[in-house]
Amino acid sequence: MNRLYETGMNRLYETVWPKLEKRWEWAEDNFADGIARLLPQEQQAVALWWLEVECNNGSLSQFFFNSSGEFALSALDGLQRLKLPKTYAALHSAIAYFGGDYPLDRERRMDKLFEIEEQFGEDVFDEASDIIIGGADEDYFMDLVLADLDALYRERPELLEEAV
Repeated sequence: MNRLYETGMNRLYETVWPKLEKRWEWAEDNFADGIARLLPQEQQAVALWWLEVECNNGSLSQFFFNSSGEFALSALDGLQRLKLPKTYAALHSAIAYFGGDYPLDRERRMDKLFEIEEQFGEDVFDEASDIIIGGADEDYFMDLVLADLDALYRERPELLEEAV
C-alpha cells in the first residue's frame, strides 16, 4: 500500500465516518425504526463496519452471535453493490449455514449458531472470517465503504443538514 493511498484513506475516515455517525445517532435518537431511516447505502456501511469490527475482534461466530448479526444481510448487499466478489462469497457461504431463512431475531440466531457449531465445529466460520479480514478482494472493503459514503455526502449534502 503506498503512502498516498494510506493518507487518502485516513482523510476519508476522519472526515466521512463522523458524518455517518452523526446521521446514525440522529436516526436512532429520533425514530423508533432507527437505522431503517438511513439510506440503504448508509445502512450497508454500518453493517460492513460491524462485520469488520466483529471479525477483527473474534470471527464471524462473534458477528452472528452478537446483536450485530442482524446486519448480516445488509452487509451481504453492501459487498455485492461494492463489487467485492471474494468477500461477498465468504460471507454468503457463512450465512448459508443458517439455511434459507437467516434469523434476524437474536435468540433464534443464537440457537441456530449453537446447532451449526455443534454439527460442524466451533471453527466452522474461521476460513470465511480469514477471507473477510484478510482483504481477499483487490480493495479492502472499508476503504470502498468510505469512498462510497464520501461520494454520497458530496452529492446529497442535505442529508447532513437534516441530522442536526
